[in-house]
Amino acid sequence: MGYSGKASPAKIDKLIFIFPDSVVPEQWPYTPKAANPPQNLALLNPGECIRVGIIATGDGRDTFLESTQLSFRVDFAGQSQDHPLAPLAAVKRIKPEGGDLVDEALIYAGVQPPDMSMASLGASAANWCVSDDAQDGTAKITAEAETPNGHMELTQAKIQIESFEAGSKRTFKDDDEFEKFTMGYHDQPNPARLFPVLLFFSSDTRYRAQTGSLETLSAFLGAALKADPAAAQDFMKRVAAQSGFTRSFGLLVLLDAGYDISSVLKSMSEEDQQKFANHPVFPDPFDFTHVEDIGTRLDMLWSIFTATGQFAPIEKIANALAWHADWVEFDKARKSSSPPKEWTPSIGRAAGYGAAGWSLGSFQRTDPLAADYIEFMIASPDTPEEVKAELKALGMNPAFRWTGRN
Repeated sequence: MGYSGKASPAKIDKLIFIFPDSVVPEQWPYTPKAANPPQNLALLNPGECIRVGIIATGDGRDTFLESTQLSFRVDFAGQSQDHPLAPLAAVKRIKPEGGDLVDEALIYAGVQPPDMSMASLGASAANWCVSDDAQDGTAKITAEAETPNGHMELTQAKIQIESFEAGSKRTFKDDDEFEKFTMGYHDQPNPARLFPVLLFFSSDTRYRAQTGSLETLSAFLGAALKADPAAAQDFMKRVAAQSGFTRSFGLLVLLDAGYDISSVLKSMSEEDQQKFANHPVFPDPFDFTHVEDIGTRLDMLWSIFTATGQFAPIEKIANALAWHADWVEFDKARKSSSPPKEWTPSIGRAAGYGAAGWSLGSFQRTDPLAADYIEFMIASPDTPEEVKAELKALGMNPAFRWTGRN
C-alpha cells in the first residue's frame, strides 16, 4: 500500500480492505501509532472471521475516520447478512513502504522516528464469520459509509470461500512451499490446509528427526487450531481416520491445544491406546526457568507467533535479552586459555540471549508485524530498560551473529 502527494483534504478511498478479525483486538493494541497494514485476504475457510476496513488519506484523516460510520453486507451461498451503520472500531495510521528500515536506523541513532504515514485504516465495528459448514463459493461484500462529506458507496469486494474438504486436498509440493505457508500463516490464515501440514511433516522422516522439530510443529499446529475451533473439529475427524505416527502426533497436537480427544481414543485398539498413553510431554515455551532446551522453547514461541500473530510470544522472546550478563561472561570464558567444557545454566542463558537476538533481528527485517511489535516494545514503559537497549541494537550487536545457526 503506498500513497504519495500532498495530503489534503481528507477523503476515503472507495476500495474496501478485508482482514482477519483478530487484527483489531489482538494485534493493534501492541503496535505503534503508525503500523504496517494487515494483508488483504484472498481466501477464507469455514469458521474464519473478518473485518471490513476503509482507507483515508489527507489532512485530518484520523478525525475524519473517527467521524465516519460504516455498514456492509455479505452475500454468500444464497444468503445475505447485513451489518448496519456503526462508528469504526479502531483507526490505525499506516506506515509507508520501507518505513521499518528507516525507523530501525533512527531508533539505533537515538532519534524518535517521525510519523511518515500518508494513509490511515479504519476497521468496522462488526465482523462476519464464515459458517462452520460452508462449501466452496465466492462471497460478495458491499459497503457504504456516512462521512463528514456525505454518503459513499464503496467498491464491491469478492473473496473466495474454500471448504475444509477442498483445502485438505491441497498438498505441499516441496519444503519451500511448506515453509512459506507456515511462516506466513498469520498474514493469510488457511486452516483447511493444517491437515496437509500434518501429512507433509509425518511423511518427512528427515525433518522429523531434527532436534526440536516435533515440539516446534506441535506449537504451530496447536496454536492455529486453538484459535479456530471449527478447524480443530475437522482436523480431529481427519486425524481419526489415520494410523501410526500421523494419528498419534495429530492427537497430541489437539490434546496440547486443549481439545477433548477421548472419542478418538475410544475408537482405537487397546494396544494403540497404551502406546499413546506414553506420548512425550512437550515443554511450556513460556517457561524460561529451564534453559537446557532454550533453543527449542524459542522456536516454539516463534511458531506460535507465525500461527497466530499474537504479541505474547515475541514479548517473551525479548525477555531473553535480559541475559546479556551471561553472554558477556560466556564470551570472555570461551576466548580464555581454558574455555568451559561443561554446560551450565549460565551458558544456557548466554545461548538463549544470542538466539533470541538473532531471531528477533531476522524477523524484524522480514516480518512487518514483528517489526511493529519490536518498535512498540522499545517505546513501551512496560519494557525493562535493559531489554529496550538490546532491541534498539538488534542489527548492530555482534553477539546476535553467533547462534550456532547458518
